[in-house]
Amino acid sequence: MKRKNIHPYLSPELYEQFKGYCKKVNATESSVIESALKEYFDDSKDMKLLLRRLDRIGRYLNRLERDINATAEAFAVYVQLWFAHTPRIGDNEKDAARQEAWNQYQKFVDYVANQMAGGHRFVDDLVQDVVGDEEELRRAVSDEEN
Repeated sequence: MKRKNIHPYLSPELYEQFKGYCKKVNATESSVIESALKEYFDDSKDMKLLLRRLDRIGRYLNRLERDINATAEAFAVYVQLWFAHTPRIGDNEKDAARQEAWNQYQKFVDYVANQMAGGHRFVDDLVQDVVGDEEELRRAVSDEEN
């Protein structure tokens, strides 16, 4: 294979860095330039990796959106039920009601903390989407290459 001669211009600082690198790795200037240009032009590996990561992030965001929507809907139903079943309280009963509400709130917070500490999430009780795993991603990338 016949090689072509090129004459690129480099700044003095970059040229010194380039010469030092060639000396350090014991390689010719031509081989370093050729290797760098091949890597520069062959960006397919980086692109596939980037696309896989973007796909994974996209699927994560879709699950996150679904979880937030489920939580918002559950909260909306709770508030509707709370308004429907909360009786009006007379002035002479408000202090006792506040104390009872605080006690119930503390029980609620403790219950939620225990659920989360145990790894249980409300959205885990809902129907889950099946999301591809790493093996499925590898097959998809392999299919694209063929």
